Amino acid sequence: MSVVEKIQYSDEFLSKENIVNNINILWGKAIPILQHRKHLYDRYTRKYDISDVIVALEFYISTIATGYFGGKEPQYKVKKINEIQKGILKKIFKKVFGEKNNPEEFQTIIDYITKYNDNGSFFYDCVKDYINTGACYGLIYENNDNEIVYAHTSSLTTVAIWNYETPSQKIGLLRYWTENSNNEGLDIHLEIITKDYKKHYIGGIETTKINKDTKVDFKELKSKEVLWNDTPIFAVENPDGLALFENVITLIKKHEQIVKNNANIFQYNDDAKLKITGFTPQNNSIIQDTDEEGNPKLDESGKPIMIKNPARTEEDEAILNAKVFYTPDNTGDIDWVTKDINDTASENHKKTCLDLALMISCVPNVTDQGFTNADNSSALEKKFFPLDQVLQQADKLFEKELLRMWEMITSRINLKKNTEYDFRDIEVILTRNLPSNNKEIVDTWLRLRGLVSDKTVIEHLPYDLDSESEIAEMDAQNETNIEKNIENMQKMGQDINSKELNTEQDNPNKKFEQEDEIKQQNIKQSDTITQKEDKEK
Repeated sequence: MSVVEKIQYSDEFLSKENIVNNINILWGKAIPILQHRKHLYDRYTRKYDISDVIVALEFYISTIATGYFGGKEPQYKVKKINEIQKGILKKIFKKVFGEKNNPEEFQTIIDYITKYNDNGSFFYDCVKDYINTGACYGLIYENNDNEIVYAHTSSLTTVAIWNYETPSQKIGLLRYWTENSNNEGLDIHLEIITKDYKKHYIGGIETTKINKDTKVDFKELKSKEVLWNDTPIFAVENPDGLALFENVITLIKKHEQIVKNNANIFQYNDDAKLKITGFTPQNNSIIQDTDEEGNPKLDESGKPIMIKNPARTEEDEAILNAKVFYTPDNTGDIDWVTKDINDTASENHKKTCLDLALMISCVPNVTDQGFTNADNSSALEKKFFPLDQVLQQADKLFEKELLRMWEMITSRINLKKNTEYDFRDIEVILTRNLPSNNKEIVDTWLRLRGLVSDKTVIEHLPYDLDSESEIAEMDAQNETNIEKNIENMQKMGQDINSKELNTEQDNPNKKFEQEDEIKQQNIKQSDTITQKEDKEK
């Protein structure tokens, strides 16, 4: 099947005036792409595979890669530009950057939007689609509660439309779904989104299958204006149009065939036939079938109908169940008819196919000795080094598209709230998901206290803590402790004064006695000094 890797048209092709005549062309271009992705996704799930033996290495490759790249949600941090940087930017570009941007306020807004949209789930679903089909998509809109939403949409039903600029830009998104019609057929629904409009088309067909030759007459159902500064979509497509495991499907099939062949040999030997030489059974294996009166039965062409001889079956079973079997001929022999299997060669061939498939897809084998002996984070990082390299392209594509998404969201906020936030102050941080030693991480970041903010330290601790909430709790705790300390100090002062007062009340002459004692000590000290001076003289 010939697959169009990328749908490209000029901006005029999608204009309101031309889309009415071009919607069928778009649908025809999208069908082979979507069918190919469906084929890849079926390879991943093996849900509809009816083979006797299934070794779903595609599932393994996809699961490891998706968890490694998409297991931790992206972080969005608002950078703070210092005065020196502001001065340089103002001098070079004649503009003031970061002057009207409140970093704390902007960061709070970003955190609120990400929590509302379940940022981690959105990112993981997009990564999974990208790994399995080579593309992933999302819709950006504002709901009825005036909340900004970015939601994942399946790559099996969605395709992006690009223009011919350098680099090419996204100018539209085509999404389809089907509904059962009243005539037991299918109604195909198409939704196309651009920066100017969002249109909904419907086409009814009397069939249960859709392919590139299916002719559909689409009619516009509804349309509304898009009020964003750009096409409100999230779209990442692999430039080569490849799923991660697509280049190793043939090796996976070879590996699966070896396992299947071995299984067939074992099954054949389990059902092996007994070979006996030098012995002739008393009954024939096949006889002619007869009716109740003993007359031979004939088929439609007049030929006799042959059946398995019950007497021969009983004779064979008796031979098989006999503890001892004698052959009248001295050259006779009895043995099982089996197939020999070269286990070493088979295992080596199977291992070669497996190693090549994992090597080309750059996914580590978690069952090999080197992986199981990796007892620290550094060793694990080395095992995942090939996968990290093959995902570098995805890393850059996702980072670029996530920043573009926040550019649209920031522009929307500035327009509605009359603010002047700058999306270029947002730093997109993508973190790989690897097993880690929590104690080492905690110790490392705690050593940095005083060099970096407490908020940064908390965010990098491996306990999924909310830095804002934790800092607020710490501030409240510190204030409470200060108040308690002040109360305790005041209470201690009151206790001391009260104790002194009680002492004076219990013994009113004690104060005078203490004063007399002090005077006597002073007199003795003066006499001692006088005597010392007289001796010196």
